[in-house]
Amino acid sequence: MSKRARSLTPLAVTALALLEERPMHPYEMLQLLRLRGKDAVLTIKPGSFYHTVARLAELGLAEVHSTGRDGNRPERTLYALTQEGHEAIVRWVRTHLAAPATPQEFAIALAEAHNLAFDEAVDILRARLARLRADESELRALLDRAHAKGIPFAFHLEADRRADLTRADASWTASALEHLTADSAAWPDIHPDPSAVGIHSSWEHTK
Repeated sequence: MSKRARSLTPLAVTALALLEERPMHPYEMLQLLRLRGKDAVLTIKPGSFYHTVARLAELGLAEVHSTGRDGNRPERTLYALTQEGHEAIVRWVRTHLAAPATPQEFAIALAEAHNLAFDEAVDILRARLARLRADESELRALLDRAHAKGIPFAFHLEADRRADLTRADASWTASALEHLTADSAAWPDIHPDPSAVGIHSSWEHTK
């Protein structure tokens, strides 16, 4: 896989993940992203999105499936996922679920975690939970030392906030793992063949 393919943006990975479902044209993809609330974590502008899809095709991660015209409407190009595109999703999710550089990367990796095998996803989340608990413990110790030295609370507001957010993240991760391990059969069996359709059939598709 090329270096450019390895450094995909969260928006590009989200676009590829849509094509896991079936071939689509970019306009339909945009509509689905908005319907599913992805614009809450991604900046989605039509022009940049169309450019992203075209770039994915240039990289060999997507390909033109067909072109057609419906009545007097402009001709539309349907794109399909390639095998390399499927592999790119899996590698990106694996990397950014384990070690995201930004909250946005983690949000998208978590949203697409079902592209990983169940055991792998669970192992990554367990490792994350251990790190979160260690981070919270370190932050609490730092805050305890600050309190012991009589340092005013105003000087460690940010550390106090981070400690609480880390605890909340750890609590959610532990709860998610409990749900997943209690019903592993609920993990979707994603077909490795990118030509398969209807993978996410529970979603309502726009027409």
